[in-house]
Amino acid sequence: MSVPALRIVLVTAGLLAAGASAPAAAEESESVAREALVEQVRQSELAFAATVAARDRMRFAAMIAEDAVFVGGGGATRGRDAIVQAWSRFFEPTAPEFVWRPEVVELSADGTLGFTRGPWTMKGKDAQGEPIDLAGIFNSVWRRQADGGWRVVFDAGCSPCPACPE
Repeated sequence: MSVPALRIVLVTAGLLAAGASAPAAAEESESVAREALVEQVRQSELAFAATVAARDRMRFAAMIAEDAVFVGGGGATRGRDAIVQAWSRFFEPTAPEFVWRPEVVELSADGTLGFTRGPWTMKGKDAQGEPIDLAGIFNSVWRRQADGGWRVVFDAGCSPCPACPE
C-alpha cells in the first residue's frame, strides 16, 4: 500500500472511531449536565427550608414564583404574596420548628422543571402552649428561571398515609 493510501485509510479509521464515540460523549455530557441541574434543584429546596429555619421571610418570598400555588389542608393558596401571608406564622420568634428535606429530586426531560419530595416535621408549642408534634410528606415543583436560578411554582404537603409512605 502506498503512503498516501495508508494515510487515507488511517484518517478514515480515525474519523470513524471519533464518530462512534461522539454519541457516547454527548450522552455523558448530557448526563453530567442533568446531574448538575438535579443538584441545583436539591440545593434550592434545602435553601428554601433554611429560610424558614432562619425565620427569613424575605429570602423565603424570593424563592417563590409570582404565580405559585401552595396546596394544604385549607385548600389552595395562589400567588407569592398570599403564600407569604399564609406562612407568616412560621416566621414568628415563637413559631414551632418546621423542617423538611428532599429525598427525591427529579427533572423534566427539557430541564426546565424540577420535582422534590421528602419528609417534613413540625415540633414545638401552639399559641395555647399545647405541644405540636406533626410529620408528613411534601411535594414541590420548581421552575428554572431565565437567570438559571430556581423558584417554587407548586407545593403540597400531607400527613403520612398508606399512599404516602415515609
